[in-house]
Amino acid sequence: MSFLRKHSFKIAVLALCLAMGIYLLFTYVWKAEQPLPIQQAAPAFEMNDINGKAVSLESTKGKARLVYFYFANCPDVCPPTTFILSQVQEKLREQGTLGTKAELISITFDPTRDTPEVIREFANNTSAEFDGWHFLRGEEQATIDLARSFEVGVMKDKETNEFAHFNIITLVDGDGQIREWINGSDLELTPDYIVQQINKLL
Repeated sequence: MSFLRKHSFKIAVLALCLAMGIYLLFTYVWKAEQPLPIQQAAPAFEMNDINGKAVSLESTKGKARLVYFYFANCPDVCPPTTFILSQVQEKLREQGTLGTKAELISITFDPTRDTPEVIREFANNTSAEFDGWHFLRGEEQATIDLARSFEVGVMKDKETNEFAHFNIITLVDGDGQIREWINGSDLELTPDYIVQQINKLL
């Protein structure tokens, strides 16, 4: 009894942490097993990839798509999120759906600094490859407006020219409907979860 009295607070904290861990685990598994409802139509777009080839929502029709807005000079969330997507790319390649049934699309809202050369270096540093993955560039304000149409908030500080943005990966089905917004900053997020969600649409 004296042990319990002495360590009651620690035991309570451990029990709370355990309960929260179990709750998060079951919530995450439950979410992964649920069907994906249609959220809204994805906004149409057309931009050039780093080789100058036009890529659009229409040209990728029929494939499940992950759309991610980023900038290469991002000091925090963009590199690790892109690395997670590179692992998704590898898993899609292993299951034979990369490029044929599923594609990734990364769109920079900082095209002035994100030249094709800078984007290639960013991709190399985050293990991203260019098969089944389009890295697109467009006009800055139009891209910011497009991101907002995807419900991805982007703001630019005019004094520093730096950006703040929601770290969101958008899952779009083959008919151009947004099916899920995935929080790229979720500490529970795994490549397996993202692939599971994509496979629901294939």
